[in-house]
Amino acid sequence: MRLLHFSDAHLGAEIHGRRDADGRHTQVKDFLNCLDFIIKVAVEEQVDAVLFTGDAYHSPRPDPLSQREFLRRILSLTERGISVLLLMGNHDLPTGYGEASALDIVNLLKIPGLQFVREPKLVTLPTLKGNLHIACFPYLPRRFFIALEEEQGWTEERVEQEMMRRVSALVAHLHREAQQRNDGSPILFAGHLWVEGVEFVGSERVFSLTHEPIVAPGTLRRDPFAYIALGHIHRYQLVGQMTPPIAYAGNIARLSFDEEGDPKGFLLVDLERTGKGQWGVKDLRFVQTPTRRFVTVRLDLCQAPDPTQYALNALAQNPNLDGAVVRVFLTINEEQRGQLNLATLRSALEKRVDYLAALSFEVTTGDNAPMSLLADPTRPSELEPLLQRPIDLLAHWLAQKGIPDRRRERLLRLARELMQESG
Repeated sequence: MRLLHFSDAHLGAEIHGRRDADGRHTQVKDFLNCLDFIIKVAVEEQVDAVLFTGDAYHSPRPDPLSQREFLRRILSLTERGISVLLLMGNHDLPTGYGEASALDIVNLLKIPGLQFVREPKLVTLPTLKGNLHIACFPYLPRRFFIALEEEQGWTEERVEQEMMRRVSALVAHLHREAQQRNDGSPILFAGHLWVEGVEFVGSERVFSLTHEPIVAPGTLRRDPFAYIALGHIHRYQLVGQMTPPIAYAGNIARLSFDEEGDPKGFLLVDLERTGKGQWGVKDLRFVQTPTRRFVTVRLDLCQAPDPTQYALNALAQNPNLDGAVVRVFLTINEEQRGQLNLATLRSALEKRVDYLAALSFEVTTGDNAPMSLLADPTRPSELEPLLQRPIDLLAHWLAQKGIPDRRRERLLRLARELMQESG
């Protein structure tokens, strides 16, 4: 049995792009182009089922265009006999209690082989090659596990531990159901959640682990699960080297510069029976989508006699800028302020790029050398400890700004008081 696993489409996001003559945003076009590519590969590779692990839209109240274009492509799969499972992600979660999700309409249509799942349960997805059982774990927020009244007086550490315990109990319940349903058909796990040890894209670090559940890999990696398909984390990766594979497909297209160097795509998964009659993964392939490039250019012009021309020449020699989302950062010295023509540079860039996200410069002098970084922003493992110590970051920034000692200590004391008051 062949599966296609993709995730985090985020249709409707308009972060980096422009309006074309037809009125559509170029980032929306990029995402739809990638989705079209996924549908094309699904048909050409004759997949039996498609697993989508959450975040169809960028907003819980998507615009009609995004809804129409997403469902149109999903229905094109079912019309060809390809079954589809849609899982609810955090961006699909309704904003208010009791509200409907934008994808709830899928189940009202009652199309054979198409299901949308918004609560933890075991579902059976019929395919042309037989049934596929899937233990579904859609996105579940903190309040699903712990009521506001219950956690009064708890530390964040206790909240995190209690959520992990309750998530593990829920996964164990799904596992027991899967064992009872074991009728010879392949059994998978599909979720939109965080797994311990996962590598994050920079923007995902905004959320604390105490705001949503996290689960240990060993909690998911159990027989009879043949494959564990996950969404939520925007970086494609396999968590650990053990079997069955725990796979994040990543998002289908780049959202921001945090994802500049990451490949984007989806997974083709071939399942087969082992010699003992159990199902396992025979082959796992990551296929890249044709998403727009994100390119950051940094040029030091301090030694250039003509900084504008030097920059123009350097940019002209960079083939990666064509059709890309680009930001350019320039460094000049004080004497070059009147020589740098940003309008000329902008005009040259806009003829080549899909979208110019930033064009700026900083002036460096003997007393204004570039500040050293506390951590490499491209290494999330270095950023995480710093993000857990905001006071240290503030102290470092105040010191670099040359704030006098007495004023610096007063500002840090006030910052600590504010943090204590906010819990």
